[in-house]
Amino acid sequence: MDNTMRAWLCGVGVGATTMFLLDPDGGRRRRALVRDKAIRAGRKTWHAADATARDVGQRAAGVTARARAMFETETPDDRVLCARVRSELGRVASHPRAIDVQARSGVVTLIGDALASEIPSIVGCVEAVRGVDEVENQLAPHADAGGVPSRQGESARPSHWPSWVRSGWSPTAMLVAGVGAAAAAVAVGARAGRA
Repeated sequence: MDNTMRAWLCGVGVGATTMFLLDPDGGRRRRALVRDKAIRAGRKTWHAADATARDVGQRAAGVTARARAMFETETPDDRVLCARVRSELGRVASHPRAIDVQARSGVVTLIGDALASEIPSIVGCVEAVRGVDEVENQLAPHADAGGVPSRQGESARPSHWPSWVRSGWSPTAMLVAGVGAAAAAVAVGARAGRA
């Protein structure tokens, strides 16, 4: 497309927009709509940027805390260790409230009901918790949740892919995906420009 045609199309676009917004009959309402949409877009952009900044900051603090914890030799007290184990149980057990957690000097005891298929992953997850020296497995294995009151009801585990998709993305994940998509678009555009 040559420069004359581009200039003509640009002029037509500017003229049509001007006529649309300055029309004596409906221009005032249209200008108000455009203004309101611009204000709303600005607010949504500000809120999204603020949420993303907070999310990135919290994730950075988490990474720093994990790095610092790798060099710690201090054994946590039993109450802290129980809290750590309970927070991890929600990732691997379909009914984490059916499991009682007790800790004593680095030895964690798991008592309660669990699906037989989940017990190995539950024990493995608890063994990986920082501060756990040993796991005593006293879980009662069940083939299915039927007939066990503590195992009734649905529970979607966040580590499973379908529930992860349903729960949405964090602001940091959206930022990384957006930057990646923009970089891919620029690379494709640059490649097409060279061809």
